[in-house]
Amino acid sequence: MLHPHTRHARRECGFAIVETAIVFLVMATVVSFALPAVSNSIRAYNLRSAADHLAERVSAVRALSMAKNKNVTFSFNSESGQYGFDFTGPTGDGVPDTTDPDNPGTAYYAESLPSGIRATFPNGNPIKITFNSRGEMPIGGTDQSIVLQSSRGSMTVAVNLRGRVTVQ
Repeated sequence: MLHPHTRHARRECGFAIVETAIVFLVMATVVSFALPAVSNSIRAYNLRSAADHLAERVSAVRALSMAKNKNVTFSFNSESGQYGFDFTGPTGDGVPDTTDPDNPGTAYYAESLPSGIRATFPNGNPIKITFNSRGEMPIGGTDQSIVLQSSRGSMTVAVNLRGRVTVQ
């Protein structure tokens, strides 16, 4: 039996307030350095994602022109900021359409770029890229490119005369 005046060394569990404050201070410092890097990465991802999506849409227009065995145009309207399929006339009117006059039962939709991303238009004109039934641009045409810009930089969606779409 122990004497009532004998002291036993007890281990105390837990953390002192100073230790906790130091841990939170270190965590806040790490987060303050990491947030700008994460924010820049998100902006770069959004720009790349928008460029990839735009390239996919151009490729879809090319595929539709080959499937329907006729000219189909990709249009990006500078005024509305919308892009998509353009079925008006042999080279489009520069405004994306939601229906094909030859097939009114099929719906198409016009899309817009995400906020913070803008497109550069040559001379402020709408971008029109027409593909023929072989998926190529008509004879006498030139390579086309759409430059997307954000605060993080720029990316180019390029289409060559053979119809190959690339993101650079």
